[in-house]
Amino acid sequence: MIASAQEGKNSIIRIWDYATARCITMMTMPVVSLKCLSFSHDGRFLATVGKDNHNKELIIIWDISRVQRGEKPEIIARQVSEFNILSLKFSPIDNMRLCSCGKENIRFWRIRETGNIRGSAVVLNHHARNTVFTCLDFEYGFKSADRMENESLKRVFVGSKHGMVFQVNYQNETLEATYKTNDGAIYSIAVNDAFCVTGSEDTYLRVWPLDF
Repeated sequence: MIASAQEGKNSIIRIWDYATARCITMMTMPVVSLKCLSFSHDGRFLATVGKDNHNKELIIIWDISRVQRGEKPEIIARQVSEFNILSLKFSPIDNMRLCSCGKENIRFWRIRETGNIRGSAVVLNHHARNTVFTCLDFEYGFKSADRMENESLKRVFVGSKHGMVFQVNYQNETLEATYKTNDGAIYSIAVNDAFCVTGSEDTYLRVWPLDF
């Protein structure tokens, strides 16, 4: 499936069947501005983030597992965040866990059975001040979940507007290392078992080994 969304108040989100290019369903996001969408790796959930009427970040998790059978998406969790969010992604191995980044923060989130989403911050110390974290990716993919006993693979890489890449441990949610990779802002990052690719303000794609 593919998800697309409009700008502006009460954005309409459309979910499309990739093979047929057919719109399967639509739902309205109760926000002033929508900023990002993220599928869970098994396609069961869709996470959405936007600004609410009080200018706070609103995370909504939709159950979209039955939309291809004609049923409407259902909201299973929602949470207002005091922290800026520019990117939000599901964990490849746990549908109940997400990671986000934004201005001066990197956070992990867990969806609770109560419908709330509990957040916890990565301690960044002096790295947080005036740093805008723009994008993130998990080192491991859904297909490599059977290798998760390898502690060295449990990392999240986060790009910033200062051209830095931050390495965060997925298990204990701690900052492990920082790397200066670009002179300009990093706006896109993709990681697999061997490489990290950054897309930056200077229009270059750069491919790095994971030790940079």
